[in-house]
Amino acid sequence: MESLGDIYKNIKIQKDKNPDKLREINQISSLSDCSICGGTGWIGEDAEIFDPEFGKIIPCKCLNSQIRKSLEYFSNYSLKNFNVSPPNTTAKHKKSLSHAYEVAKNYAKSPEGWVTFYGPTGIGKTHLAISIFMNLKSKGKDAMFVFVPDMLDELRNSYSDSGDNYVPKFNYIKEAKILVLDDFGSENYSRWAFEKLYQIITWRYNRKLPTIITSSNDFDKKHDAMISRIQDPLIGQIIKIESVDYRMKGKR
Repeated sequence: MESLGDIYKNIKIQKDKNPDKLREINQISSLSDCSICGGTGWIGEDAEIFDPEFGKIIPCKCLNSQIRKSLEYFSNYSLKNFNVSPPNTTAKHKKSLSHAYEVAKNYAKSPEGWVTFYGPTGIGKTHLAISIFMNLKSKGKDAMFVFVPDMLDELRNSYSDSGDNYVPKFNYIKEAKILVLDDFGSENYSRWAFEKLYQIITWRYNRKLPTIITSSNDFDKKHDAMISRIQDPLIGQIIKIESVDYRMKGKR
């Protein structure tokens, strides 16, 4: 059986007219064509009642195949093709991008603690996060990538249905050995969504599990129960990226 690190959350990347630009990352919530799991993506471990594995829920084969297919899209993003000098950027921007690049490169070599990239949209935060993720996966590291808004939708849907898949999915994300939380934010969340994300952040914070975060939050001004943990210098570093939106000003 494959390790859970090789069966990270199921995602799909859609691209717009620009093939080099990441448009959207969506988790696939249904695999209804599968006769094994009935579309849930999860099955019970085949074990005797007194076996320690009895009752354990594991990802289905159909989930694995979809995940492998989605990895092809990630291959366009690497540290090697991250442009630290995109068009229409100032010397200050280039310095900021270069610093973020060095932090990402070093973290990929030694994924310890937390690293958070924040700043306005279109400045390469997700590019760096995917690059770290792909670098770690290429080395056989157990890593998981999730797009936070869709992750919360997926958890909410599984919780609202029968609830049978909610716990394994939630624990699967929460306990990941290395987790990438893309597009993290603590504003405009429902009370339920805030609580779930807070639980993930707190669990990983208390155990010092390697975590990569991208966010448009202004960590210089924004403070709440979750962000206070992310801001803790004893657990990681926060990297502010200052640059122009390459989607508007030029292609990275």
